[in-house]
Amino acid sequence: MTDRPAELLIIGAGIVGLATAREYTARFPGKRVLVVEKEDRVAAHQTGHNSGVIHSGLYYRTGSLKARNCVAGCASMKRFCQEHAIPFEECGKLVVATSPEEVPRLEQLHQRGLANGVERLRRLDRDEFCELEPYCAGICALHVPTTGIVDYIEVAKKYAELIERAGGEIVFHAKVVGLHDDGNANVVETTAGAFRANYVINCAGLYSDAVTRMAGCQTDLEIIPFRGEYYEVKPERRYLVKNPIYPVT
Repeated sequence: MTDRPAELLIIGAGIVGLATAREYTARFPGKRVLVVEKEDRVAAHQTGHNSGVIHSGLYYRTGSLKARNCVAGCASMKRFCQEHAIPFEECGKLVVATSPEEVPRLEQLHQRGLANGVERLRRLDRDEFCELEPYCAGICALHVPTTGIVDYIEVAKKYAELIERAGGEIVFHAKVVGLHDDGNANVVETTAGAFRANYVINCAGLYSDAVTRMAGCQTDLEIIPFRGEYYEVKPERRYLVKNPIYPVT
Protein backbone atom coordinates (compact mmCIF):
# COMPACT_ATOMS: atom_id res chain seq x y z
CA MET A 1 0.00 0.00 0.00
CA THR A 2 1.31 3.44 -0.86
CA ASP A 3 2.42 5.54 2.08
CA ARG A 4 1.28 8.78 0.52
CA PRO A 5 -2.34 8.77 -0.66
CA ALA A 6 -3.31 10.39 -3.91
CA GLU A 7 -5.82 13.20 -3.86
CA LEU A 8 -7.61 11.54 -6.78
CA LEU A 9 -7.44 8.00 -8.14
CA ILE A 10 -9.02 7.17 -11.49
CA ILE A 11 -9.84 3.62 -12.49
CA GLY A 12 -9.22 3.06 -16.20
CA ALA A 13 -6.76 4.48 -18.73
CA GLY A 14 -9.14 4.74 -21.64
CA ILE A 15 -9.82 8.13 -23.17
CA VAL A 16 -12.43 9.08 -20.54
CA GLY A 17 -10.18 8.25 -17.59
CA LEU A 18 -7.17 9.96 -19.15
CA ALA A 19 -9.12 13.06 -20.18
CA THR A 20 -10.47 13.31 -16.64
CA ALA A 21 -6.99 12.99 -15.14
CA ARG A 22 -5.56 15.54 -17.55
CA GLU A 23 -8.28 18.06 -16.72
CA TYR A 24 -7.75 17.50 -13.00
CA THR A 25 -4.00 18.14 -13.24
CA ALA A 26 -4.71 21.32 -15.20
CA ARG A 27 -7.25 22.62 -12.69
CA PHE A 28 -5.46 21.54 -9.53
CA PRO A 29 -1.69 21.70 -10.09
CA GLY A 30 0.25 20.11 -7.27
CA LYS A 31 -2.53 17.69 -6.33
CA ARG A 32 -1.45 14.09 -6.78
CA VAL A 33 -3.48 12.10 -9.31
CA LEU A 34 -3.11 8.38 -9.94
CA VAL A 35 -4.59 6.32 -12.79
CA VAL A 36 -4.75 2.52 -12.46
CA GLU A 37 -5.15 0.36 -15.55
CA LYS A 38 -5.41 -3.43 -15.76
CA GLU A 39 -3.72 -3.67 -19.18
CA ASP A 40 -0.12 -2.90 -20.13
CA ARG A 41 -0.94 0.25 -22.13
CA VAL A 42 -3.44 3.05 -22.52
CA ALA A 43 -6.47 2.81 -24.85
CA ALA A 44 -6.37 -1.00 -24.88
CA HIS A 45 -10.12 -1.53 -25.29
CA GLN A 46 -12.95 0.69 -26.56
CA THR A 47 -10.75 3.75 -27.09
CA GLY A 48 -8.40 1.84 -29.38
CA HIS A 49 -11.09 -0.16 -31.21
CA ASN A 50 -13.55 2.35 -32.60
CA SER A 51 -14.09 4.00 -35.97
CA GLY A 52 -11.95 7.03 -35.10
CA VAL A 53 -14.69 9.52 -35.99
CA ILE A 54 -14.81 13.01 -34.49
CA HIS A 55 -18.59 13.31 -34.41
CA SER A 56 -20.30 16.59 -35.27
CA GLY A 57 -23.37 16.42 -32.99
CA LEU A 58 -25.93 15.89 -35.74
CA TYR A 59 -28.07 13.14 -34.26
CA TYR A 60 -28.72 14.04 -30.63
CA ARG A 61 -31.84 15.63 -29.22
CA THR A 62 -31.57 19.40 -29.33
CA GLY A 63 -30.79 20.88 -25.92
CA SER A 64 -29.58 17.58 -24.48
CA LEU A 65 -26.19 17.21 -22.83
CA LYS A 66 -25.18 14.81 -25.60
CA ALA A 67 -25.93 17.41 -28.26
CA ARG A 68 -24.18 20.27 -26.47
CA ASN A 69 -21.15 18.24 -25.45
CA CYS A 70 -20.74 16.60 -28.84
CA VAL A 71 -20.73 19.91 -30.73
CA ALA A 72 -18.36 21.49 -28.22
CA GLY A 73 -16.22 18.34 -28.05
CA CYS A 74 -15.85 18.20 -31.83
CA ALA A 75 -14.27 21.66 -31.84
CA SER A 76 -12.28 20.97 -28.68
CA MET A 77 -10.78 17.73 -30.03
CA LYS A 78 -9.62 19.46 -33.21
CA ARG A 79 -8.03 22.27 -31.18
CA PHE A 80 -6.26 19.72 -28.97
CA CYS A 81 -4.89 17.89 -31.99
CA GLN A 82 -3.68 21.13 -33.55
CA GLU A 83 -2.01 22.25 -30.31
CA HIS A 84 -0.17 18.94 -29.89
CA ALA A 85 0.62 18.08 -33.52
CA ILE A 86 -1.65 15.01 -33.61
CA PRO A 87 -2.70 14.24 -37.19
CA PHE A 88 -6.43 14.47 -37.88
CA GLU A 89 -8.57 15.12 -40.91
CA GLU A 90 -11.72 17.22 -41.16
CA CYS A 91 -12.97 15.01 -43.96
CA GLY A 92 -16.72 15.54 -43.60
CA LYS A 93 -19.35 12.88 -44.10
CA LEU A 94 -22.47 12.21 -46.15
CA VAL A 95 -25.79 10.97 -44.78
CA VAL A 96 -27.52 9.49 -47.82
CA ALA A 97 -31.21 8.89 -48.46
CA THR A 98 -31.68 5.95 -50.82
CA SER A 99 -35.48 6.11 -51.17
CA PRO A 100 -38.21 8.78 -51.11
CA GLU A 101 -39.40 7.42 -47.76
CA GLU A 102 -36.09 8.42 -46.17
CA VAL A 103 -36.15 12.03 -47.37
CA PRO A 104 -38.36 13.40 -44.53
CA ARG A 105 -36.07 11.81 -41.95
CA LEU A 106 -33.04 13.30 -43.71
CA GLU A 107 -34.66 16.73 -43.48
CA GLN A 108 -35.35 16.17 -39.78
CA LEU A 109 -31.64 15.44 -39.29
CA HIS A 110 -30.81 18.60 -41.22
CA GLN A 111 -33.03 20.73 -39.01
CA ARG A 112 -31.79 19.05 -35.84
CA GLY A 113 -28.21 19.62 -36.85
CA LEU A 114 -28.88 23.30 -37.47
CA ALA A 115 -30.62 23.60 -34.11
CA ASN A 116 -27.67 21.86 -32.40
CA GLY A 117 -25.22 24.37 -33.87
CA VAL A 118 -23.53 22.03 -36.36
CA GLU A 119 -21.91 24.37 -38.86
CA ARG A 120 -21.95 24.38 -42.68
CA LEU A 121 -24.60 21.68 -43.16
CA ARG A 122 -25.84 21.35 -46.73
CA ARG A 123 -28.59 19.39 -48.46
CA LEU A 124 -27.26 17.96 -51.72
CA ASP A 125 -29.04 16.47 -54.68
CA ARG A 126 -27.65 13.41 -56.44
CA ASP A 127 -25.42 15.31 -58.85
CA GLU A 128 -23.99 17.39 -55.99
CA PHE A 129 -23.15 14.52 -53.66
CA CYS A 130 -21.73 12.47 -56.53
CA GLU A 131 -19.10 15.17 -56.94
CA LEU A 132 -17.91 14.17 -53.46
CA GLU A 133 -18.56 10.42 -53.70
CA PRO A 134 -18.93 9.38 -57.34
CA TYR A 135 -19.71 5.74 -56.54
CA CYS A 136 -22.36 6.43 -53.89
CA ALA A 137 -25.96 5.53 -54.77
CA GLY A 138 -28.89 7.55 -53.46
CA ILE A 139 -31.37 10.30 -54.29
CA CYS A 140 -30.17 13.09 -51.98
CA ALA A 141 -27.79 13.56 -49.07
CA LEU A 142 -26.83 15.74 -46.15
CA HIS A 143 -23.23 16.92 -46.17
CA VAL A 144 -21.68 17.34 -42.70
CA PRO A 145 -18.27 18.96 -43.34
CA THR A 146 -17.28 19.31 -39.66
CA THR A 147 -17.07 15.54 -39.11
CA GLY A 148 -13.47 14.41 -38.75
CA ILE A 149 -11.30 11.35 -38.21
CA VAL A 150 -8.41 10.82 -35.80
CA ASP A 151 -6.41 8.01 -34.20
CA TYR A 152 -7.72 8.02 -30.63
CA ILE A 153 -4.82 5.86 -29.45
CA GLU A 154 -2.51 8.75 -30.32
CA VAL A 155 -4.82 11.15 -28.49
CA ALA A 156 -4.77 8.89 -25.42
CA LYS A 157 -0.98 8.63 -25.52
CA LYS A 158 -0.72 12.41 -25.56
CA TYR A 159 -3.10 12.67 -22.60
CA ALA A 160 -0.90 10.19 -20.71
CA GLU A 161 2.21 12.20 -21.54
CA LEU A 162 0.61 15.43 -20.28
CA ILE A 163 -0.61 13.74 -17.08
CA GLU A 164 2.85 12.43 -16.25
CA ARG A 165 4.49 15.72 -17.17
CA ALA A 166 2.18 17.41 -14.66
CA GLY A 167 3.24 15.01 -11.90
CA GLY A 168 0.50 12.39 -12.26
CA GLU A 169 1.16 8.67 -12.40
CA ILE A 170 -0.30 5.83 -14.46
CA VAL A 171 0.08 2.32 -13.05
CA PHE A 172 -0.35 -0.57 -15.50
CA HIS A 173 -1.10 -4.25 -14.77
CA ALA A 174 -3.29 -2.93 -11.95
CA LYS A 175 -6.66 -4.67 -12.17
CA VAL A 176 -9.03 -3.49 -9.44
CA VAL A 177 -10.10 -6.37 -7.22
CA GLY A 178 -11.51 -4.54 -4.20
CA LEU A 179 -12.64 -1.16 -2.89
CA HIS A 180 -13.31 -0.01 0.65
CA ASP A 181 -13.10 2.97 2.97
CA ASP A 182 -10.62 2.54 5.82
CA GLY A 183 -11.99 5.54 7.72
CA ASN A 184 -9.33 7.93 6.49
CA ALA A 185 -9.26 7.34 2.76
CA ASN A 186 -10.60 5.15 -0.02
CA VAL A 187 -8.53 2.00 -0.49
CA VAL A 188 -8.35 0.61 -4.02
CA GLU A 189 -6.98 -2.93 -4.05
CA THR A 190 -5.37 -3.98 -7.33
CA THR A 191 -3.19 -6.73 -8.70
CA ALA A 192 -0.31 -4.22 -8.49
CA GLY A 193 -0.94 -3.50 -4.83
CA ALA A 194 -3.31 -1.33 -2.83
CA PHE A 195 -3.58 2.44 -3.24
CA ARG A 196 -5.21 5.07 -1.04
CA ALA A 197 -6.96 8.18 -2.33
CA ASN A 198 -9.23 10.88 -1.00
CA TYR A 199 -11.44 10.58 -4.07
CA VAL A 200 -11.97 7.81 -6.63
CA ILE A 201 -13.55 8.17 -10.08
CA ASN A 202 -14.73 5.05 -11.87
CA CYS A 203 -13.83 5.20 -15.60
CA ALA A 204 -13.66 1.44 -16.11
CA GLY A 205 -15.62 1.36 -19.36
CA LEU A 206 -17.48 -1.91 -19.89
CA TYR A 207 -16.55 -2.95 -16.35
CA SER A 208 -17.75 0.22 -14.65
CA ASP A 209 -20.91 -1.52 -13.40
CA ALA A 210 -18.80 -4.28 -11.80
CA VAL A 211 -16.53 -1.70 -10.15
CA THR A 212 -19.58 0.17 -8.89
CA ARG A 213 -20.87 -2.95 -7.17
CA MET A 214 -17.38 -3.71 -5.86
CA ALA A 215 -17.54 -0.39 -4.03
CA GLY A 216 -20.75 -1.49 -2.32
CA CYS A 217 -23.06 0.76 -4.31
CA GLN A 218 -26.51 -0.58 -5.10
CA THR A 219 -27.45 -0.12 -8.74
CA ASP A 220 -29.74 -1.65 -11.33
CA LEU A 221 -27.26 -0.67 -14.05
CA GLU A 222 -25.88 -3.58 -16.02
CA ILE A 223 -23.62 -3.18 -19.03
CA ILE A 224 -24.18 -5.75 -21.77
CA PRO A 225 -21.22 -5.56 -24.16
CA PHE A 226 -21.47 -6.63 -27.77
CA ARG A 227 -18.85 -7.16 -30.42
CA GLY A 228 -18.82 -4.94 -33.48
CA GLU A 229 -17.23 -5.75 -36.81
CA TYR A 230 -15.21 -3.47 -39.09
CA TYR A 231 -14.25 -4.33 -42.64
CA GLU A 232 -11.34 -2.80 -44.50
CA VAL A 233 -11.62 -1.98 -48.19
CA LYS A 234 -8.89 -3.54 -50.29
CA PRO A 235 -6.24 -1.00 -51.36
CA GLU A 236 -7.10 -1.42 -55.04
CA ARG A 237 -10.77 -0.56 -54.30
CA ARG A 238 -10.31 2.37 -51.94
CA TYR A 239 -11.20 4.81 -54.67
CA LEU A 240 -14.81 3.66 -54.27
CA VAL A 241 -15.25 5.43 -50.89
CA LYS A 242 -13.36 8.60 -50.04
CA ASN A 243 -14.85 9.54 -46.67
CA PRO A 244 -17.52 8.38 -44.17
CA ILE A 245 -20.94 7.62 -45.69
CA TYR A 246 -23.89 7.00 -43.37
CA PRO A 247 -27.42 5.73 -43.97
CA VAL A 248 -30.44 7.66 -42.76
CA THR A 249 -31.32 6.21 -39.36
